[in-house]
Amino acid sequence: MLEKSDTSIAETLAVFTRYDLDVGLLVPTETGMRKSIMDATAGLREYFQYTGFHDYDMQAQGPDAKVIREAFFVRPDGLQPTTASLYRPVTKSGDPRVWFGRLKGYAEPYNLLAVLVRDDKAYIVNCSDPRILASIHDPSTPLGAIAASQRPTRDPVVEELLDMIRDVSSRGFVRTLRPGDTGVGMTLETLLGINANTRKAPDYKGIELKAKRLRKGKANRVTLFSQAPDWKLSPIGSAWNLLSTYGYERDGKLRLNHEMNATAPNSIGFFLEVDAAHDWLKQNYQDPDTAATRHVTTWEMEKLRNRLKEKHPQTFWVSARCRGKGASEEFHYVQVEHTRQPKVRNFDALLEGGVISVDYLMSQKGHQRVRDHGYLFKMHSADFPAPFPPSETHVLA
Repeated sequence: MLEKSDTSIAETLAVFTRYDLDVGLLVPTETGMRKSIMDATAGLREYFQYTGFHDYDMQAQGPDAKVIREAFFVRPDGLQPTTASLYRPVTKSGDPRVWFGRLKGYAEPYNLLAVLVRDDKAYIVNCSDPRILASIHDPSTPLGAIAASQRPTRDPVVEELLDMIRDVSSRGFVRTLRPGDTGVGMTLETLLGINANTRKAPDYKGIELKAKRLRKGKANRVTLFSQAPDWKLSPIGSAWNLLSTYGYERDGKLRLNHEMNATAPNSIGFFLEVDAAHDWLKQNYQDPDTAATRHVTTWEMEKLRNRLKEKHPQTFWVSARCRGKGASEEFHYVQVEHTRQPKVRNFDALLEGGVISVDYLMSQKGHQRVRDHGYLFKMHSADFPAPFPPSETHVLA
């Protein structure tokens, strides 16, 4: 239900991530508010388990197993005591539920609620109220006091790699060592003496390197990582079946180059869905004539979360000015944005909110063979504050 939020998920998560705070998110519906019931989303359940606040997996079904915990509604200038009711009904396979007493006096349907656990108590923050969310910046407020207690750390390897990139930048424009889109990254790694990385681990002593071209008037998305679908869990069965079923012919061969997200079907009817019940990310197809949908491919969400965590313990996003084309293209590496360990718990919400999207880049290679350039999970760098704690920008030239 996060996609129904009346408030930007990315901007809200950016506020909490700025202070290195983990939260769980909820969006109450009109029906839920009327019945005093909310589904405990997968992200919230995992957050409760991680903080030790509650473990739904260990909870029996039925009213006798209901758990009541201490909680507070956060106001701009104080805390309002309430309770958190955590239970699994006998019906509907015991789907986890949560409710906060007197919520109807604190929030409206489709408000975005953040739940923050501290000292075994739950603090509910109505992020749709700008006064409440803004109080995080004032240490004299309850929310601000929690935020002020967080302190970021820094890895000493950072200065070592920064000095190496500064040396490359001091050379000014350098000719690409590989024509095409990947030249900007391959050239930088070669000049730094880093071998091409075909593994899924970071590039340099735990730091991932990502290079991109600076282009006027364009806000290109950047790739977080690449991960193929789990074909055994995917109804389509294989990359060739996907390409041959949904691809289009160009220059004598089938191609499938499309961006998709969870907010709406794209031009060929592809869209993403976070299936919390199975902990899957599904790519679905919606028929343009009948609006009927069918499940096409599948990723396991836990594998995707781990990919994000493994790929970006620390990342240098290096920007380069460019001139020329093809084999004559040249780069001047002028800026580094340094991000630290992402808030992996925000990943599901960012997918649901359409902030993180997926690209298919596929083409036919011979008889029933597929050439792909990865199944790319991307986002705009302007949205980095949502998954990444505060970054540091280093201007090199």
